[in-house]
Amino acid sequence: MRVRPGQYINLWLPSVSLRSWMQTHPFTVTSWSRDHQDTMELLVQPRHGLTADLLRYAPTVAEGSVSFLAFFTGPHGISEHVDRYESVLVIASGFGIATVRRLHLVWQVELISEIIAAQDLLNNLLKDDIMDDGYILNISIYVSSGLERNKVPFGQHKRVFLYQGVPDYRNVISLEASGEQIERLPNIRDEQGRTLVMGW
Repeated sequence: MRVRPGQYINLWLPSVSLRSWMQTHPFTVTSWSRDHQDTMELLVQPRHGLTADLLRYAPTVAEGSVSFLAFFTGPHGISEHVDRYESVLVIASGFGIATVRRLHLVWQVELISEIIAAQDLLNNLLKDDIMDDGYILNISIYVSSGLERNKVPFGQHKRVFLYQGVPDYRNVISLEASGEQIERLPNIRDEQGRTLVMGW
């Protein structure tokens, strides 16, 4: 199958537990390719139901592998081509990311524990962000509760910061649309490009 960035699948694993035959769950696909692929990596945060049942098998997977009969629908969701935009502002909630000059991910979560599972993924994204010896990806994570200070560095690349409370989207969007966050060469006429705002 062919999966595009930002798409998800609905997964049904009827034999994981007695009640799992009644449950399907949406999972974001974190591995995607322009070509067809025969394996997928999914971002899973254990909570209740199916994801809690999967967590019980985690030690087994570390020792070897475990197999289940699986069905899925999808991929679902739209994938916007961003090559015609100069900057992209992405707003995400929960677990719901290029040829651009600036990509700003604003991620809103309730608790800091919600982002721990994605820390390796974020670090890999930032490590791969080396276009023209510069960086286009910046991440702002807003935590509703449990954060004692504002603007706390997160991860190992110094481009992810944790903020207290809820983002002021009007100000965030206005600042990104102004183009002031994009580095421009001096003495070069550089027309400002368009800005795309996406929400998950």
